[in-house]
Amino acid sequence: MYTSDTYSPYREVNLRYIDSLIKRNPGLVDAAIRMHQAGEIPPNTYLLDLDAHRKNARAIVSEARKNKVSNYFMSKQIGRNPIICHAVIQEGMDGIVAVEAQEAKSLHRYGIRIGHVGHLVQSPVHDIDYILSMRPEVWTVYSLENAKVVSDRARKTNRTQNLLVQPIGKDDLFFDTMTGGIPEEKLVDAVRRINDFPNVRVVGTTSFPCMMYDVGLKRVRPISNFHTAVRAAKRLQSELGIEITQVNVPAHSHASTMKIIAENGGTHGEPGTGVSGASPWQIFEEQPEIPAFVYVTEVSHRLGDKLYVHGGGMDFPGGGYGIFPDGSVWNTGTDIQMQAMVGSSLSGASSNRLKAKHPGQDPFNYNLTLFPGEHEFPVGDTVVYGFSLPQVFTTRAWHAVVNGIEDNNPVLLGIFDQANNLVDKNGHLLGEKAVVELLSKI
Repeated sequence: MYTSDTYSPYREVNLRYIDSLIKRNPGLVDAAIRMHQAGEIPPNTYLLDLDAHRKNARAIVSEARKNKVSNYFMSKQIGRNPIICHAVIQEGMDGIVAVEAQEAKSLHRYGIRIGHVGHLVQSPVHDIDYILSMRPEVWTVYSLENAKVVSDRARKTNRTQNLLVQPIGKDDLFFDTMTGGIPEEKLVDAVRRINDFPNVRVVGTTSFPCMMYDVGLKRVRPISNFHTAVRAAKRLQSELGIEITQVNVPAHSHASTMKIIAENGGTHGEPGTGVSGASPWQIFEEQPEIPAFVYVTEVSHRLGDKLYVHGGGMDFPGGGYGIFPDGSVWNTGTDIQMQAMVGSSLSGASSNRLKAKHPGQDPFNYNLTLFPGEHEFPVGDTVVYGFSLPQVFTTRAWHAVVNGIEDNNPVLLGIFDQANNLVDKNGHLLGEKAVVELLSKI
C-alpha cells in the first residue's frame, strides 16, 4: 500500500544522481570544473561524456542482442548531439529516432542514420519529401489521412515506406501533447485500408509510454500501452496476414529492460536517458550504465541568503513518472529535491553541495537559486548540477562533448548551440563540414 515513506525517496532522485555521479564517474565532474575554470566551456552547458555514452550503449546493445531486441537512439535528451549519435550507432544501435522533423533535419545534414520518424509528432506535409529521402526504416502514422499523405508523397519517389501504427486501448496512458493514434477496435479495418494505399505498408505497432518505473516494485514494468501494442500486432498478423517486424515499445529502455521488452512481446526499444545513465532505475540501483552528463554553470551574484547562478538550461525537475501500487500514476512536480556542487576544484565542489530551487513554471530561468548558508562563494565559481531525465533540447543551453575521461586525459571535442550547430566558445558557427570531418575522426 502506498505511504508517504514510499514516495519520499523519489523526491531525492536528483540528489541520488549526484551521489552516483561522484561515486562512479568523478572524472566527469573534475573535467567539467577544469574546463569551465579554464574558459573552455561557457556557463549554461551540458557536458556529455563520450566514453561513458559509448560504454552505456555497449551495455544496452549487448543485452539487446541476447534478447533479440533492436534499438533506435532517442537523441533529444542530449540536445540531439551528433557526436553522441554517431558514437552510439557505432556501438550497434540501429539509427536515431527523430521525434520531430526538425530533429531529423538537424542530424541528417551530418550523415547520421535516421531509423524512426513520426512518433509523438507527425511529420509536416511539406517536410515529407525530404524526410523520405532520408530513407527511415519505419514511419509512424496516427491516422488514415496521415498514411494517405505519406503514400502520395512516396509514390512520387517510387519507393515504398514501412509504417507503424499506434493503437489506443481503453486503459492506455497518453500525455496531452503526445497524443494520437487509432482506437484499438478500429485498427484492423484502418490498417486494411492503409495497406491498399500505394507505396506504403504497415509492418508493426508502437505506443508511448510503454514502460514506467514502478515505485512499489522498484523496477521498470510494462503498462497498458505495451500490452495494447503487442495485442494489436497479433491481431494484424492473424486477421490481415501482415508480416509484423516491429512492436516498438519505448520508455525506460536500458540494459536491464531489454529482457523485459522481449519477455512481454516487444521487439524494439528507444533508449535515450538510459544511454546517459539517468533513468530512475539506474539511479536507485546500480546498473551497468554510469552517469554520463552534467549541467555546468557559474556563480553570478548573491542577494541576502540566496546565491544566484547563470541559468537557461533548467527544463525539468527530474524523477520522471511511476506507478503507485494501486495502479494510479505518479509524476514529478517542482518539489523534487535538488542540489548543486559549487567550487573551483573537484574536492571543493564535492564537499559543497548546496540546496537548489527549481524555477517551477518560469520558462526564463535566467538565474537559478542556491542556498549557501554562511558559506561565501566568489563570482565565477563553477556550479555543477545533475538531473534525472534531462531534456536538453527544450533548453537554451549549450551542449559540449568531452572525450578521454576514461583514460584520465579529457579533451573537449566540440560545443554545440541550441540548434545543434558546432560553434567556437564565442558562439561563432563552424559549419556542417567541420562536424562531418569531426565525426570521421571518432
